[in-house]
Amino acid sequence: MSHRRLLTLDDTWSIKTITELSLSPDGQRIAYTLESLDKEQNAKRSAIWTLDRRTGQSRQFTSSAKHDGSPRWSPDGRWLAFMSDRQGEQSQLWVMPTNGGEARQLTKMKNGASDFCWSPDGTWLAFISEIKLDGKITEDEDTTTDPKAKEREKQDESQRLRHVSRLQFRWDGRGLLEGRGYLFKINVQTGELVRLTEGDYHHGEPAWSPDGREIVVVSDREEGRDANLSQDLWLIDAETKEARKLTDSSSDLAYPAWSPDGQFIACWMTPVLPRNSAANTHVIVIPREGGAPRNLTAQTDLDYHSAMLTDLYWGGESGPVWSADGASLYTVVTERGCTNVYRLPVAGGGLERVTIGEHHISHIVVDPSQRHLFVLQADPQNFWDIYEYSLNEAPAPAKRLTNVNAPLFDTVELAEPERFTFKGPDNWDVDAWLYRPHGFKDGETYPLVLWIHGGPFSSYGSTFYLWAQVLAAKGYHAFYVNPRGSAGYGEVFSQAVDFDWGGKDFEDIMAGVDAAIARGGVDAGRMAVHGGSYGGYMTNWIIGHTDRFKAAITLNSVTNFTSSFGTGDIDSVYAERQYGLPWDAPEMYRERSPITYVANVTTPTLIIHSENDYRCPIEQGEQLYVSLKKLGRVPVGFVRVPLSSHSVNASPRQRLQVREQVFAWIEQHIPASTQEETPQQ
Repeated sequence: MSHRRLLTLDDTWSIKTITELSLSPDGQRIAYTLESLDKEQNAKRSAIWTLDRRTGQSRQFTSSAKHDGSPRWSPDGRWLAFMSDRQGEQSQLWVMPTNGGEARQLTKMKNGASDFCWSPDGTWLAFISEIKLDGKITEDEDTTTDPKAKEREKQDESQRLRHVSRLQFRWDGRGLLEGRGYLFKINVQTGELVRLTEGDYHHGEPAWSPDGREIVVVSDREEGRDANLSQDLWLIDAETKEARKLTDSSSDLAYPAWSPDGQFIACWMTPVLPRNSAANTHVIVIPREGGAPRNLTAQTDLDYHSAMLTDLYWGGESGPVWSADGASLYTVVTERGCTNVYRLPVAGGGLERVTIGEHHISHIVVDPSQRHLFVLQADPQNFWDIYEYSLNEAPAPAKRLTNVNAPLFDTVELAEPERFTFKGPDNWDVDAWLYRPHGFKDGETYPLVLWIHGGPFSSYGSTFYLWAQVLAAKGYHAFYVNPRGSAGYGEVFSQAVDFDWGGKDFEDIMAGVDAAIARGGVDAGRMAVHGGSYGGYMTNWIIGHTDRFKAAITLNSVTNFTSSFGTGDIDSVYAERQYGLPWDAPEMYRERSPITYVANVTTPTLIIHSENDYRCPIEQGEQLYVSLKKLGRVPVGFVRVPLSSHSVNASPRQRLQVREQVFAWIEQHIPASTQEETPQQ
C-alpha cells in the first residue's frame, strides 16, 4: 500500500514552473527562469537560475522579490541580460556579470521594455517598447514630481475621453490599444538610446543579423493591418534605420531566426486562408537579399509549433532553431496530443524525428557542438523540467537535468491517464484521455467529469494537468478528448469545425463520453461537464441539447454569436472565417448560438466569468445567467471574477478560488461515492 498522500488544490502553492531556456555561447551553462508562488503575499515570483552542465548543479542567479525573466547571454558569455520589474511596475532591461556582481538597470522606458536581443559584438541590445498617445518614451520625460500633481494627472488620465478609430481597438489582457511597439537599441556601456522605427506600425520579435548590420522584426504595415491577420518580416538597418520588406503579406510570420552565415532567415509561417480559421504552421527559409521563401515542410500535414494547452502557468514556446553549421533546423511539432522535436535538412529531403514519446515539449536549444538538444518537457506525471537529448542517436534518448517539483511530487500519488482512440462521425479517429479515480476498483462505478479545451484550434494531451490530478484524487474520472477542430491532426481535421460549431464537434465529444462509459467503471448517471472559452461554448451547447449531465460549469464562455461579434476583441477578425459575418449569415448566428436553446436546459449550471474578459466579454455569461434565472427551472449560479482577463486571473489566490468554486459545484451535484481512502501522510 502506498504511503503517499493525495494531491489537493492547495498544493498549487508548491508547484514551481520553469518557463524558458537560454544556452551560454560555450554550451556549458543553461540559464532558465523559475517561477514560484508566494502564498503569504498572494503573488507570483520569478528568478533566474543557471545550470552547470559539467557539475549538474543549479544555482540561483538573481534574487528579486518580484519578477526576473527572459535571460539572454552576451555573445562572449560575460553578461546575462534579463527583464525585471524590481524597480517599478514596468519591466525594464537589466544586465549582470555572469561571474558574479551587481545587476545594473539599462532601460527606463515610460511603458517598459520587451522582446530583446544582443548585437553580435555585445555592444548593443535591441528591444521593443510601446509609445502611447502622449508620445513619451522614457521615464525621465515625466517631469512632474509633486505627489499631489501626480495624483491629479493620474485622475485626469483615468477620466480622459478615448477616441477610437481602429477596428481592433482593445485586446484581452492589455485593454485599449492606444500605442504601438517600436524598435530601439541601447548601448550596454554608455546607455545611449536610439529609436530605430517610426510610423503607426507595431513591431516585435527582433533578431540581430550575425554581421551586425540589420535587425529583423515582424510587423504588419498594410493598410488593413488591424484586420488582415498577416505579419511580415522587415529588415531594419541598425545604423541608417532604413526599413526593407522581405515578404508578401500573405501569411502570419513569427519567431525569425538568422542562419549562422547571415544569408537566410527561418521562421514559422501560418497561411492566412480566406475561408478557414485554422491552418498548419510551417517552417520557411527566406533569403536575406530577397526572393521567394522556401517551405521546408510543405509536403507534410503536420503543425510545426506547440499547440497544446496546460492548466497551469506556461512560459510559451520557441521558434525554429538553427544548427551551428546551418545545415539543419530544429522545431517542435504538435501531433495527436503530444509534441516532439523534428530536424529539417535545409537543403531539402525528409524531416527526421529527434524525440519520441507521450510528452509535451516547448522551448528548445541546440548546443554549439551539435551533439545535444535541450528542451523544456512535461508529461502527465511531471511538470516542466529541463531534459537533454543526444543528437547522435535517433530517436534520441532523454536525460533529465532538473527536478524542481520533486519535494511535492515525491510525496503525492499521481494518476496516469488511459489514452485511447474512438470513432467519431464520418468514421474519423478521435483521441481521448481518461484518468481513473484514486482507489479505482473493477466492478465499481464512479462519477465522470468531461473537460473540454478552448480554441478550438488547440489541443489537450499528454502533459501535466493539475485539474485532472485533483479530480482523480477526489474520486472522479477526469476525461478529455480532442474533437475535430483540434490542432495536431492535419488541416482537414482542424478546419472541420469552421461553420459547424455545435455540429460534428459536439458529436465527437458525446461519442467520446460513450466510449469512456464502454470502458467500464463510469457511472453514466453521475456526470458533469466543464470548459472555458470555446470549451465554455461547447458546455453551453451541450446542456441545451442533452440532459445527460447532472452538473455544468461554464467559464469565460460564448453564448450569443451576434453580441459577441460587437464586443469580443477578435470576432471582427476571426468570425468571418469561423461562422461568417452576422449580416451575411443571420440564421447561422441564431442557430449555432447556445442562448437560442436556453429553454431546453435541465442541468444545474454554474457560470463563472471574468469581468475584464475582452475575448469573450462578461455580457456573454450575463445573458446565460439572466435567461436561466428568469426561466427558473434549474439551479443556476453566477460567479463574477474581478480584475481578471480571459486567461489570466488577478492573483494566484483568485485563480485557486475559481477552481474551488468549480469543485464545489461538482461535489454538490454529483458527489463522489464514499470509499476507503489511502492513509494520509
